[in-house]
Amino acid sequence: MYTERFYRKWTSPESDLETFRVVLGESDLQIYAERNLRNEALKALSNIRRTLHEHIALNPIFQRSLTPVTSGSSNPLITRMEEAGREWNTGPMASVAGAIAQEVGTHLLKHSKTVIVENGGDIWACSPEPLEFLVYPGEESPFSRGINFTLDASQGISICTSSGKVGPSFSLGRADAVTAIHSCAARADAAATSLANRIRRESDVTRIVEEVACGRKLKAIIAACGESIGIWGEVHLTEREQRNA
Repeated sequence: MYTERFYRKWTSPESDLETFRVVLGESDLQIYAERNLRNEALKALSNIRRTLHEHIALNPIFQRSLTPVTSGSSNPLITRMEEAGREWNTGPMASVAGAIAQEVGTHLLKHSKTVIVENGGDIWACSPEPLEFLVYPGEESPFSRGINFTLDASQGISICTSSGKVGPSFSLGRADAVTAIHSCAARADAAATSLANRIRRESDVTRIVEEVACGRKLKAIIAACGESIGIWGEVHLTEREQRNA
């Protein structure tokens, strides 16, 4: 079932970037680049989805499992998703949105120095200049105006969010939002899912953020649940009068 991407109304891309949407099957991508690359993005997305469907046809557990899977595939996309699942104790499909965003984005870098791909709220971006993002924890959160921050995206960066309250994503927890930041989108996506599953009350936020800080398996984390918020890592908080992402 389609869920409206209401947050896309809040974005304010640089004036020299083209904005275009690519939809295929369940994938609905909003992309920003130096020129309209819809055809190139659609071709890349089609190839990625074909790879996933062919692998799932041979390994149905890959799609259904909520725990790590090892199929023995040599395909880089499948391998990254399975490795992310093992690292964060999730099924491989917990990382699918982020993984697709990065696969499409890296393909488009052949044609544009700046590329931002958003896939269901999960983002992969690469830009010579720092980029600003926003985490939205929902209208009922004390932080409903959003949490704005900037990141160095010059080497490619992934910003993936999971919530037990906002959006259609499956979560075992009650976090308003958990945003994981990593150079690998599959790992960021799986991490966001895993950590959000474990936040069921406000008191869990500090513990989870401290675990991430000690383990250093992410570049940064932002977690919010009720009145509690935790932030660690390579993010620079900013203030904006209006919502932007």
